[in-house]
Amino acid sequence: MFPPTLEITPERKKELIEKIANEIVKRGLETPAIMFLETIKPLTWVGAELSIVYVLPFVKAYIQHPVVDDLVALFHDRDAVEALIKRIEELVEIQKEKERAIKEAKKRAKAKEGKKKRRWWIFG
Repeated sequence: MFPPTLEITPERKKELIEKIANEIVKRGLETPAIMFLETIKPLTWVGAELSIVYVLPFVKAYIQHPVVDDLVALFHDRDAVEALIKRIEELVEIQKEKERAIKEAKKRAKAKEGKKKRRWWIFG
């Protein structure tokens, strides 16, 4: 149980980053999350070390899941935090592109419909 191994495989790191980023974007919290992550980025190693000593014993008492150790290992690495920020930004950009495409499709459909049905004058 104590101390946890702070090693995480690259595949697991990508998986965790993807899950966290998807949840943040799905809930619309990308701006506060990016601001928070940018703020804590210089202190991630210190925070992870403190969480090993002060937080993990209490969390492990209630939650017996390996994801807890993985999250501590993830935030122990400053590069992982940067990768999480970049992934959030990528997902936001993808979401904006989808919204733009939907808006353009609606605009084109409305323009087509407007040409056929639009009669402003009785005789025209």
